[in-house]
Amino acid sequence: MASEREIARRQARAVAESFGLGTPTQELAPVSFRSSQTWRLVTRDGSALIKHVAAEDWLDDFARAMDFEQLALSVGISMARPIPPLVEPMNHDNGPARKRLGFAAAIEGIGWVRAYDWVDGEPLGDGDDVAAWLGETLARLHQLTPTADASRPPDWYRMDRPEMWHGWLNDGQRDGRSWAALLRLHMTDVLEAAGWVARSFTAAGDYVVTHRDVEPWNVMMTGGGPVLIDWDVAGADSASLEAAHATLEFSRRGRTAPDPAAVRRTFEAYVGAGGTPFGGPDVLARRAGLRLGRLAERLRMSLGDQDLGPRELAAVERRAAEQIAEMPAFLAALRNYRL
Repeated sequence: MASEREIARRQARAVAESFGLGTPTQELAPVSFRSSQTWRLVTRDGSALIKHVAAEDWLDDFARAMDFEQLALSVGISMARPIPPLVEPMNHDNGPARKRLGFAAAIEGIGWVRAYDWVDGEPLGDGDDVAAWLGETLARLHQLTPTADASRPPDWYRMDRPEMWHGWLNDGQRDGRSWAALLRLHMTDVLEAAGWVARSFTAAGDYVVTHRDVEPWNVMMTGGGPVLIDWDVAGADSASLEAAHATLEFSRRGRTAPDPAAVRRTFEAYVGAGGTPFGGPDVLARRAGLRLGRLAERLRMSLGDQDLGPRELAAVERRAAEQIAEMPAFLAALRNYRL
């Protein structure tokens, strides 16, 4: 039986061969694990970032996301360069050929894997001024595919099914979960938030294909400027709701409230680059949808319906309880804030 180290070496070789990266000089070295595990692969030819994407249940959407990523790359969006897998697999054991899908390859023992040129940079810091870059980048993204089919919106716009929340409540009460009493108390607030999000998306109407995860943690600062990473969930969204959400999130880094000057610079850059002005009482509904989506994810983890990944169960349940208790104030703040 092969040792864990030998398996790790085989996986490094398999990844390197699949993407034509050269001969590995070491095993895959873990980099981070947020929603996906990533590694650094060092070969005789250089370094690459390797990322696992658990896309088995959404391969069609994954393929479409990679098509949009290719389009963004072709027009010069500042992004990490994806490395395509080899067209013909290097198959030394005469076994079945490895699978390919767009920029991804299926590697035995790992699953679907992406490879990128290694980016020498640092995570976006609270003091980094990227307001103008953000507005310009969002506007460019929103003009790549200016119309999109929104018949299957992202999950965070589809949280308005009462039976779903009541099902989690019933299961949580049955299993004695710490968050169940709070969910029962605030069920009306949760459903109100979910309804507002769904109605706002329907009313927005300005559906485009876009990145859909433009967040501060998905920007790297390099010597050449900001770089947008993590394109795996690209798809249809509302241009105005995404632009407003990103403007708010980037302007509140390291602060208790958004920086009005940063908000203004991002808005002006977005409109100046061809984006449609955004605003109004419902423009921040997307942030509520994402909060509901993350809450739902934590409830599923707590109930054993979703893998915990690197997270601790106690921390997941504690944060779920906090998000439920915060829901009324969180919703009021979003509805009252004006960009």
